[in-house]
Amino acid sequence: MFTSVFLVSTSGRGLERLPKPNNVFVNSTNMRHILRWSPVRFPLGGITYSVQFQGEFERHHKKTWVVISECSRITETWCDVTADISSDVDYDLKVRSQFENITSKWANLSKLFNRKESNLRTPRLTVNVRGGLLTLDVSEISKNINARIYYWEKGAEQQILNISMDHNPFNVNLRSGITYCFQAQLYISEYNKFSYRSDPICETVNKDATSNEIVVIVTTVLLLGVSIVVVSLFLTWKLCCRVQSAWFPKVSAPYFPNFDTLQVDTIKEEDRRKEFCDTVQVLPQSEPLLSQCQPLTGEERSNCKTDTESWTINSVMSGNVSQLQCPMAIQYWKEYQSQQNSEFSKLTNNGTDTTQIFEEFNIR
Repeated sequence: MFTSVFLVSTSGRGLERLPKPNNVFVNSTNMRHILRWSPVRFPLGGITYSVQFQGEFERHHKKTWVVISECSRITETWCDVTADISSDVDYDLKVRSQFENITSKWANLSKLFNRKESNLRTPRLTVNVRGGLLTLDVSEISKNINARIYYWEKGAEQQILNISMDHNPFNVNLRSGITYCFQAQLYISEYNKFSYRSDPICETVNKDATSNEIVVIVTTVLLLGVSIVVVSLFLTWKLCCRVQSAWFPKVSAPYFPNFDTLQVDTIKEEDRRKEFCDTVQVLPQSEPLLSQCQPLTGEERSNCKTDTESWTINSVMSGNVSQLQCPMAIQYWKEYQSQQNSEFSKLTNNGTDTTQIFEEFNIR
């Protein structure tokens, strides 16, 4: 109810009832730019803030303001505008408060801001001594900020030396057995801007630790390198063997006996006498083919009793001898015998001597 009454009372009197932020300024340190303002006192609370900026181009040409999305309707009373202020020109920034749909007037900077005005904070220096090697660590080094190191032998402040460094940490090799003092300073070379020097830190460089540590480090590195090389060569060899066996398999040459040195086993005379042989009868080519021979029936066997009418063919089958009768041979022999008988009868009829005829037949 109080909120409704307040909104009704302020709607007729404009936006003056919601105060705008005060004390708007930019706090820039080590090239980080933070816009700050005082909080707005409002009885209902729930105040949010929005920020906009205007560079030289927007101010003189476009006549517009750029909304910073990261800083819209925020409850904090500060905004990081480092990413938006990206060049060495003058920038204007403004902020306003808001409650629900009611907004205040914009509150601008009292003067334009240029990032060249950024302040450099005194750095924090850390010195670590390991033998003859000193490691220097300087805080707040960034892309645009470098550091300068001042060092001297203790008791000889007039001989101050300096080195520049743009990364952390920074290693320095100095003489062993001597105490050195160190100071650090930040600077921006583009703006010729320097910070105050840090408090001096004095450290003594040890004598013997350096050589021992170097020997240990070098030995460890060498052993590690040799191990890596050996393992790599072994794995490469195994891989080559697998590839060779897969793509180029070994093929052995065929075996050819050496006939010059070949020994022939001969059968001795006494072993030859112990051999058992089967008798095989070989027929001349003029005889009938054995493949046409078939076994005789019982009737044919009874009709062919004589030696001249039967042919015995010895066939060796698995070491046993079996006798087969050949009908074609019998028919051939009968024809041959009838032909001889006809010739014999012709000679007899012609008055040829029978004795002479028998001698001719015997000769045949």
